[in-house]
Amino acid sequence: MKRTIYVASSWNNPQHPSVVQELRHRGHEVYDFRHPRGRDDRSVWKELHIKKETVYGEEMIDLLDTPLARARFQEHLEAMRESDVCILLLPCGRSAHIEAGYMKGLGKTVYVLGSVFDELKPELMYLTFDAFFSLYEPLFDALEDDDD
Repeated sequence: MKRTIYVASSWNNPQHPSVVQELRHRGHEVYDFRHPRGRDDRSVWKELHIKKETVYGEEMIDLLDTPLARARFQEHLEAMRESDVCILLLPCGRSAHIEAGYMKGLGKTVYVLGSVFDELKPELMYLTFDAFFSLYEPLFDALEDDDD
């Protein structure tokens, strides 16, 4: 049995495409937040007319209260609910950590993957999740072992 996997990460994580590709190569179905339903989702911020990296309280409220933001949120939420496993691919930011926590709250398996090449801040709360890996192969082996 192959897994349906949600990879929670950052737009800035250069490892994301290769992890998604390798998981698919191994026969898993993978939700790619960068290309949901085949589109490049980086454009959502442009469509929302966001031209800066930071917003303030009222701007955030207005941003989140748009049909486009709500639609994209619902897509991600549906993908999380339909997935069996979450891989929290470090380094990443708030959204990915919220997604991983949400999925753990749903009772899903959550693995954290932090590359041996990335500097990471210590975080005790990663013990919330099922396992922490610093190399790809042990993670891929764990996914296969889960199939038994």
